[in-house]
Amino acid sequence: MILLGNPGNPGDSRVDLFQAALRARDLPPAEVIAYEDLLAGRVDLAAVLRRGSLLRIESPGRNPAVERALLARGAEAAAEDGSPGVDRASALRLPVDRGRILYPRQWYLGFRSLLFEILEITDRLDGTVTFTSHPADIAEMFDKRLCHSRLQAAGVRVPKALPAVHGYEELRSRMREAGLSRVFVKLNHGSSASGVVALATAPGRQLAWTTVEMVSDPLRLYNSRRLRRYEAESEVAALIDALAPHGVHTEAWVPKAGLDGAVCDLRLVTIGGRPEQTVLRLSRGPLTNLHLLNRRADPALLRSRMTAGAWESVLATCRQVAAQYPRTLHLGIDLAVRVGFRDHAVLEVNAFGDLLHGVQADGRDTYASEVACLTPAA
Repeated sequence: MILLGNPGNPGDSRVDLFQAALRARDLPPAEVIAYEDLLAGRVDLAAVLRRGSLLRIESPGRNPAVERALLARGAEAAAEDGSPGVDRASALRLPVDRGRILYPRQWYLGFRSLLFEILEITDRLDGTVTFTSHPADIAEMFDKRLCHSRLQAAGVRVPKALPAVHGYEELRSRMREAGLSRVFVKLNHGSSASGVVALATAPGRQLAWTTVEMVSDPLRLYNSRRLRRYEAESEVAALIDALAPHGVHTEAWVPKAGLDGAVCDLRLVTIGGRPEQTVLRLSRGPLTNLHLLNRRADPALLRSRMTAGAWESVLATCRQVAAQYPRTLHLGIDLAVRVGFRDHAVLEVNAFGDLLHGVQADGRDTYASEVACLTPAA
């Protein structure tokens, strides 16, 4: 097995956890290729891959050198489609500016280019290389509008989405046309709540919750672990106007069920098409991501409030989502159970959503379950 990831990257334990799962099953370690080396040309993937190889593509993670290299790789494509960005040389010289939201569309175009280059290389090996996550699936899941469209067309329960908007005034107009007073605005290529805005409106009022901090002169956007509230229309408009040029996906705000004085949702990981590990996330605010210091809880707390049929419907929806990506072993599905505990909606599908520290199913964490699925006879 060959694994593309960020070995030794501080705070990124994905490679280590997967290698540990291989060792626990008495399997040889994966041969690791670092994103940084591949993007810098220090590794020739075509020379490393062999017929019959199994390739695992991990998250590029939060590695400044990798981020700069992907921005550089996407520079030409971003310029062609008019997205905000910088030229290749400038991208490679960008200083480390912790938490700053730079050019997410340009980053995505660079990452997509790498994914499809990997496909081209493997195609030359007569299709004998297999993937734990297919590159085309990864690229689609990093495009929220495209992923939402696929799920909607397949009949998956998803929130109502608005057409693309390019600024605050257009957003408010689209909301009025759709009869929506509350929406989530998400960077189309964002992850981990980066650039997410939960917007509630009423006549003469608006309130936005977000992890984004706006720093002026010139305006710069930063992610943080602190949830901020913007109430002045000038501030909300400035925020949306700054995010929209990078591409945003807007959908109806799903009213989430409440438990223990908080709103809740679920991260369910499917492996081999089956729901496996699940974590319940509790939050006092509209964003439930655990890295925002929200609480995790036992999903049994939620199941106890649902009928058996309602819970089975959640699991059936997860299987339905997984069926849309049969070439990909594991998916991280974010799903909200609506107020009343009877209905639900899929909020996002994450290509690299299997990092759930300490969460097990049948005595296995996600990585152990993945390895077991890959090697059932081992």
